[in-house]
Amino acid sequence: MRNVMKIGAVLVAAAMFLAGCGDPMVSLTEDEEDIVVNYSAGTLAKHNSYQQEGMTALFPEEEPSEEEAEEPEEVKEPDEKEEPTEEEQKEDDKKSQEPDKQPEEKPSEEEAGQLTLTEAISVPDVEFSYHDYSTADSYKEGDYFSMDASEGNVLLMLNVNMTNTGNKAVECDLLTKQLKFTLGLNGEAGIPNQTTMLTNDMSTYKGTLDAGQTEAVILLFDVPQQTADNISSMQLSLQANGKTNEILLK
Repeated sequence: MRNVMKIGAVLVAAAMFLAGCGDPMVSLTEDEEDIVVNYSAGTLAKHNSYQQEGMTALFPEEEPSEEEAEEPEEVKEPDEKEEPTEEEQKEDDKKSQEPDKQPEEKPSEEEAGQLTLTEAISVPDVEFSYHDYSTADSYKEGDYFSMDASEGNVLLMLNVNMTNTGNKAVECDLLTKQLKFTLGLNGEAGIPNQTTMLTNDMSTYKGTLDAGQTEAVILLFDVPQQTADNISSMQLSLQANGKTNEILLK
């Protein structure tokens, strides 16, 4: 473009030189030459068919600002959850209405801290079963033994059946076991059993039971008359071999 401007200036100067009628060529200063060159360049650019609007200025491309460069992140829509069918909805409603049921585990007698007489006394092939109880002011066996209750008390007798469940005779020695029974009535403090030499006293019994034989024995307790007349609960415990167990009366 600069060369074009220079050529244009030369042409203008030549025209002025040729157009003169013998007049001497006018000398131009450097500033005046620049004016002529700019004018000539503008004139050429104006009539340049390859340029649409005269002179075009070129500017460096502006870099986008940080705000323009940062494009907003695309927000992902959550996946639409499939609607449950009518049958599935009914099933869910039914489950939500049903309470959680945990299997009830009934503790065994040992886990509950209670043993039967048979388990607590533990004589092979001999079963001990509580039958019932009775009260009396005194107890007498034949003509050689009798026992009276203390003043204001009565004798309470627990009636127990001993049965040989085996197919041969069994020696049953309860005297050596030194069984100590305690009876609690209506939640009151326990009363120890009366140790006697009665032949049917279970705590001191010693004898032989034939196969299938059942023998009735008793446990004697000296209890207050008023308590014995209104028994609402009964608790029996047995101490043997250094252990004390609650007895389930059945």
